[in-house]
Amino acid sequence: MNLAPLLPYLPSAEVLPLLDKWLKDEAFDLAVHKPRATKLGDFRPPRKGARAKITLNSNLGKYQFLTTLVHEIAHLKVWNAYGRKAAPHGVEWKTMFGQMLLEMADQCDFPKEYRSAILNHAARPKSAVGGDPQLQKVVLQLDSDEHILLLGDLKPGALFTFKGRRFKKLEKRRTRALVEEVGSKKQYTIPLVAQVDAAE
Repeated sequence: MNLAPLLPYLPSAEVLPLLDKWLKDEAFDLAVHKPRATKLGDFRPPRKGARAKITLNSNLGKYQFLTTLVHEIAHLKVWNAYGRKAAPHGVEWKTMFGQMLLEMADQCDFPKEYRSAILNHAARPKSAVGGDPQLQKVVLQLDSDEHILLLGDLKPGALFTFKGRRFKKLEKRRTRALVEEVGSKKQYTIPLVAQVDAAE
């Protein structure tokens, strides 16, 4: 498979030989998709008469794109090895994804904060990058010229804006925060890895 068309979406060309090695024996289609609100990318097993498919959103930053691509390639490789015997984010996928992240950290010259974050993530892979606040913040920071603030960075009582609305953070839950909209006093939960802006 010719991976050169992916270059504009990747942090550097040095990841191409590794991607090529992982994919050389795999049969699948790859598509860069218009942005979707609910997912960064996905893997679809082959249907009758069709090949497996990986899709990624076109609006991802380069490190977010790479991390998501490796996540989906792990799904492809596990599917081709185990079929329906392996759970989507089960032990086989976690092992595969973890090994791929370790190999990438070893062979590519990444910024030290990204290398550290993927090594940490490799030890306990999550079903989504958003499940690992450290990796999520590093990826967003590397893909942006501005300082990144996540909801999880704020202390209880802090005011912030999210999607054009003002909120107050009330308390931290496991992966989300209970928040109250300023004005309406309605309460919601928002993921701790949501990108927010501080408000006075």
